[in-house]
Amino acid sequence: MGAHHARSVLAALALGATVTVSGCTAGSGSSANSPASVHDAGSGTPSSPGSQEADPGGSQPPRAQSGQDGSGRPGGSGSGDDRPRWCTTDALSVSLKPGQPAAGNRYAGLVLTNSSSHTCRTQGWPGLQLTGENGEKIPTKVVREHSTPSPQLTLSPGGQASARLHWTVVPGQGDPDDGRCPAPESVRVIPPDQRASKSAPWNMNEVCGAGKLDVRPLLPG
Repeated sequence: MGAHHARSVLAALALGATVTVSGCTAGSGSSANSPASVHDAGSGTPSSPGSQEADPGGSQPPRAQSGQDGSGRPGGSGSGDDRPRWCTTDALSVSLKPGQPAAGNRYAGLVLTNSSSHTCRTQGWPGLQLTGENGEKIPTKVVREHSTPSPQLTLSPGGQASARLHWTVVPGQGDPDDGRCPAPESVRVIPPDQRASKSAPWNMNEVCGAGKLDVRPLLPG
C-alpha cells in the first residue's frame, strides 16, 4: 500500500506540473504575441497604400518641371505643392520696348505681362516669328543667348518679365540683293513651354541678317 500510495502521489505531481507549464506558455502567447500581431497589422495596413501613393507622387515632379502638368504642381506632399501654375499664353500680354540703338545694331525688350487674376511662373526663352503686312511669315532665326542664367520667375497679377532682343540693320548674306531688308509689321510670341502665340506690333523698322534675332532668357521686370 505504501508503494502504491507513493506512485499515486508522484503521478499527481507530474500531471500538475504539466498543466502549470502549458498554462504559462499559453498565457505568454496571449499577452505578448497578440499585441505584436495587432501592431504589425496596424503598421502594415497603411504602409501598402502609402507605397502605392509614393510612386505616382515621385513621377509627378518631372512633369511639373517640364510644364506638362496643367496645374504646374508636383503630386504628393512637399514644398512644391504650393508653387503657382505655369504662365499660359492666355494669361500673358506681350509688348515691345525699343532699346538704345548702336552702329548697325538694334535692341528691344520683349515684355510679358501677367494679365490674369492669378499668380503664375515662367522660365526660359520665348519663341518668335516675324510677320508682314498681311500676316505672312518673314524669315526669322531665333538664336538663344546663354551668357545670362535663366531663372524661374514668379509673376503676380500685373507682374512683368522681359527678354532682350538684338538684331542688325546692315544687309548681308541671306538678305535681298537690293539691300532692302524686310520691315516686319508684327511679331508672334510664344511664351516658354507653350504652343499658342500672341502678336505684338513691330515698330522698329527693318531686320537684316536673314531675320536673325539674338534672344536672352526672360528676366524680372
